[in-house]
Parts: sequence; structure tokens; C-alpha cells
Amino acid sequence: MGLFNVFKKKNIVEENEQIVENDPLENFPELLSAKLLFLDKPNFNSNQVLTEVKKHFENAEHSFSENTFIFLFPDHPIQFADATIPAQCTIMIPDQGKPEVEVPDAAFQQNWHWPEANQTARNCTYEILVTDLMSRTLPYKERLNIFMDFLVAVIKITQPNAVYSSSAQKILNPTDIINIWDTDKIQILCAICNVRLYNAGSNTGHKELLMDTVGLHTIGLPDFQIRFSTADENEIANLLWTYAYYAYEFGDIIVDGNTLEGLKAGSKWKCEKQFSLVAPERVVINVTPD
Repeated sequence: MGLFNVFKKKNIVEENEQIVENDPLENFPELLSAKLLFLDKPNFNSNQVLTEVKKHFENAEHSFSENTFIFLFPDHPIQFADATIPAQCTIMIPDQGKPEVEVPDAAFQQNWHWPEANQTARNCTYEILVTDLMSRTLPYKERLNIFMDFLVAVIKITQPNAVYSSSAQKILNPTDIINIWDTDKIQILCAICNVRLYNAGSNTGHKELLMDTVGLHTIGLPDFQIRFSTADENEIANLLWTYAYYAYEFGDIIVDGNTLEGLKAGSKWKCEKQFSLVAPERVVINVTPD
């Protein structure tokens, strides 16, 4: 996969020395969404999608309202104060399927994982929006598995040419999403998380880089950011992916004063929660190299 290889992860996370309750800085779950982008108008059949979805959710149902298809998952109930409803995902076909693609500029800036991403997306003329719905209160692992199972099912039936992940602000190869999800679900963050690189020293005249993760905030977890000047970008990227999967595995447990192992065995890089230096605004764990 070239630069920022998510598959080169190692176990380098230190045990946290302390846990502080009622940490005031936290992210709240946001809507999960992805745009499926097509060169030509897709042939969409909701019954075919439902058949594929039922391979993962036997009791799934669907309904139609205007340009939106709603899929219900009764086996994943969500309890509210006065009602219980099933988890849901939607497929929205904008403007009666007319040719129109809206992808923000940020989507074209950090696609290190797929060299053809930008040109492929710019050539697309149709889009379908896939989201989750009424599911933010589910445990984040359950919620993300539902969304990914649904997204992959829709991709298999509609066969888009590219997928824009709004959480990760990146463009993905649909074949890569399917292959990763079908063969190795440990890579669950591939479609909602990205590692980004920025020049942070332009105003000082000194080389300083900033790398961060983006996407964990949408499932209520902190992202990570590191400022550095001499380390190798690929090594920092792999470190950030390791931190991201650690947070996904154990939750929002890192607090100010904890340390994470850095690039060298036994090193301790100090952690501090703060607001991100780069948009979107969110809570991140700022990791300071020793």
C-alpha cells in the first residue's frame, strides 16, 4: 500500500499508569456515512441489496421513502427512554438519480493509500449516500460492525468505482474495502480512519511536521496527533495506526500524564488531551516525543 502502510502494525503501547474519571474532554459519536461514486448511472435494486444484507443480518427488513431506502436490523435493538427501535442504515439516491457528485476538497488531499483515487473520483458523475441511522447510542464496536457489514453489502451489489469516507476524509478503492473486510476484519478502521501529514513549520523556518489520525472521533473515541521534525513519516504513520487500533480495542482510557511507547523500545511519549490543531475540530490525544 506504499506510504503509511496500515498493515505494518506492532504492539508498542505502554500500560497506562493511571485512570482519571470524568475526563471533561471527549468526542461524541457522529453520523457514519460514505458516498459511493460511479462513472455511469448505477443500476440500483433494493431487493438485491436486501438479499446481500441478509447474509449478515438474517432478520433485516427494508422500506422506501422518497429517495431513501431504510434498512432495519431487529437483532440490534436500541433502547430509548420511552421506546425500543432497531438499529438502522440508509441508502439515499440524490435528486432522482440525476448526475451529480459532491465531494469536499479535503477528500483529495491525503490519499496516500491509492494513487488513482483522485482521478477516479473526479471522473465519477453519480453518487449514492450510505449512512447509519438512530445507532449512535450502540456500543461503538457493535455499531461499526453493523455499518461496515452494510456498506460492504451495498458495494458488492452496486459496484461503485470509488468510495468517499466522510469520517476519514479519504477516497477508497471499493475492491480494497471488500477484500479487507471479507478476509481480515481486524482492519475494521480502514474505511473510517485516515492518517494525515501536514507541514507545521512554515512560519518558523524550521522543518516541523504534524501527523494525525482522523475518523475515530465519529465513533466517540479520541484521535491522535504528533508534532515532530526528524523522525521518518512512515514510522510515525505506522505508530499512529497502532495507537488508533489500541484506542479502538480498549476505548477512551488514555488520560493526561499517561505515556505511549514511541519509535524506540522502552521510550515513553507523554499524552495530553486537547483540541485538534487541524480541522475537523475534535478532541485528540497529543503525543509528545521524548
